Amino acid sequence: MSHSEASDSHGFAVGLDLSCLMCRGGLTGVGYYTLSLMQSLFERRDGFTYRIFASGAGGAGEVLRQLATRCSSARCVRWPTRLKIPIWTRLEWPPIEWFVGRVDVAHGAFHLLPASRRARRVVTVFDLTNLRYPEAHVAGETRAHVRMLEHAGRRADALIAISQSSAADLVELLGVARELVHVVPGGVRLEEFSGPWDGEAFEDLTGRLGVVGPYFVHLGTLEPRKNLPRLLEAYARLRERLPDCPQLVLAGKKGWKYEPVFEAIAALGLAKHVVHTGYVAREDAVRLLRGAYACVYPSLYEGFGLPVLEAMAARTPVLTSNVSSLPEVVGDTGLQVDPENVEAIEAGMAWLLEHEAEARERAEAAYRRAQCFTWERSAEKLVGVYREVAGRA
Repeated sequence: MSHSEASDSHGFAVGLDLSCLMCRGGLTGVGYYTLSLMQSLFERRDGFTYRIFASGAGGAGEVLRQLATRCSSARCVRWPTRLKIPIWTRLEWPPIEWFVGRVDVAHGAFHLLPASRRARRVVTVFDLTNLRYPEAHVAGETRAHVRMLEHAGRRADALIAISQSSAADLVELLGVARELVHVVPGGVRLEEFSGPWDGEAFEDLTGRLGVVGPYFVHLGTLEPRKNLPRLLEAYARLRERLPDCPQLVLAGKKGWKYEPVFEAIAALGLAKHVVHTGYVAREDAVRLLRGAYACVYPSLYEGFGLPVLEAMAARTPVLTSNVSSLPEVVGDTGLQVDPENVEAIEAGMAWLLEHEAEARERAEAAYRRAQCFTWERSAEKLVGVYREVAGRA
């Protein structure tokens, strides 16, 4: 990646560790949040200078290259995360200034607090699922995230949570003082979900994926906290009552501990009724949400729940959980169920089918609610955090 320095020695500088954008296999929730927030942040004219740092085992990638053109400087280095985490959490070295120059604030965009010489330090925490549900993760990943989170809880000048629920978890599980925690929620670009409908592109997409007729959609990586075995059991029960009910589309890549999902599909005899698309490109994900009968998202735990907000922006009815951050997002516009109760999930899906007019009314209310969650507002909140921690409010 090209590296350019601006003449900004007297400006207010923020160093951003955006290593989470060097992911392989396409962006998911963390990546979309970070990219969208950074795009809106860089569009502002606050007199700040932004300097990007990113590290990983691979190259920078197109996403970081595009962001690099919109900030003062950018530098990517080949530094495997498995080495970076213990060095920054134990040795507090090397400082981020080695890579980006002098900064007033150093912000780690995903759980890892940057080492720094003099800067005030900020870190974004997406969720504490590794502490809430360690059994839902791979042991090595859990150890790494717990190390990062505990270090951040002790040393950060400010911690950014992406929901009030996650903020409460930081206080409860890490013992962080509440005054150090700031909430910068996820957002949505409404125009992405409300442009002209391209029926031909939609038919081409569903044809490629093997989706026939109306469908429920679940958008997200296949991993334990998404609660997909219970969703599948509820769907199988629904099909017994309503054999002509819509297909179920699972749109997302295989993550970790995903085998029970496919075991449930086979055991419940759902192979002809459930479509697993694998990872879908952004434009395809948007089309799937816009074209769905309903979005079903009974997750056990979320830091925010972007797919739910995006379904709201798409005017698609939503069934989701009554736990963690999800009630914050949907309010009273979505159908909330106990995610551990298969009967409740089934009843919710049946309600969506049997009360279509009311479900559509809720979807319109959800669209209006989604207008409160914009990336521009989130960027404004983030700037407020930078000003506060640097004493420049």
